[in-house]
Amino acid sequence: MKKKKFNIIIPAIKIEKELLYCLKKLEKINYKNFFVTIVLDYKNFKKLNKYTFKLKTIISGSVNMARKRNLAAKKFKSDYVAFLDSDAYPNKNWLKYANLYFSKEKSLVVGGPNIPFPKQTYTEMLCHYCKRSFFLNGHLAYRKYKSKKKYINDWLESCNFLLSRDLFLKNNGMNEKIFIGEDQEFFKRLKTRIKNLKILFCPKLFVYHKERGINKFFLQRISFGMDVFSGINFSSGISGLLVSFPLLTLIIIIGLLFSSLSLKIKLVTLLSFMIIVNLLIIFDVKKYLSSVKKITFVTILLNLLNLTYAIGGVLTFLGLRSLIEKKLYRYSRVKD
Repeated sequence: MKKKKFNIIIPAIKIEKELLYCLKKLEKINYKNFFVTIVLDYKNFKKLNKYTFKLKTIISGSVNMARKRNLAAKKFKSDYVAFLDSDAYPNKNWLKYANLYFSKEKSLVVGGPNIPFPKQTYTEMLCHYCKRSFFLNGHLAYRKYKSKKKYINDWLESCNFLLSRDLFLKNNGMNEKIFIGEDQEFFKRLKTRIKNLKILFCPKLFVYHKERGINKFFLQRISFGMDVFSGINFSSGISGLLVSFPLLTLIIIIGLLFSSLSLKIKLVTLLSFMIIVNLLIIFDVKKYLSSVKKITFVTILLNLLNLTYAIGGVLTFLGLRSLIEKKLYRYSRVKD
């Protein structure tokens, strides 16, 4: 089997410890026909370490992730492009299995789960447990652990997907006009253009991804909430509509509070609703958590995160997204 060349593209603001750790881990990949392109706002290191692979650098200035990924894919020739975040690193067989799948099928995009670093803080792990819940990520929660291999009718996260360079460039890469949900938009556009497109999710293609601290996680949820209308996928049935659940819940609660019903009925209805929702959350997280303390913290955190997500949707509905998304995008990506 011919080993095709991969360009591993890593966008970042600057060179910092997570990126250096990622580069160090890339040396352990058991597939040698690749090079790495890092795309930075500015270069803050005079000299980087020497690696066993070729390392290329692009200084892009303060542009969004979509622009950075497009620059790297256009500038350097390769058979395939592999997208990775600066605070993530792949397992050693990542490219080996990707090359195997690409050799069998054309018009294929592959990717896999992103799981937490082996050593994370307690609060970072709480954030991960929230991401595993159906009540935060809906039908897409399978991407946060090593769930089963399958072809999907949705999208892969830009921290972990691979495809041919030609396929990426011929379909105009990522939309450089948007700051949030560029990976979602890319897959939505790709699926309308290519009838025989296959999107493979495979647990063997997992990457380790460092979780944000709680403060940055809340900022991220507002950002994602502002993209809620793009995230709705009618072709996936009810499961594709679940992304709008927090926003719809907030609208219903506001409508209830301003209704003409008596205060007693409002309180009983609201309390009953919250009890039912939280019992469902507890039932869900108990599938992968056994500690009462963790279940309690995750349940509380999920409620707050969904409220934050809903507020993001309200901001977009009020036409305020364009005013704040750039700043929010920057703040949510600066390391704690």
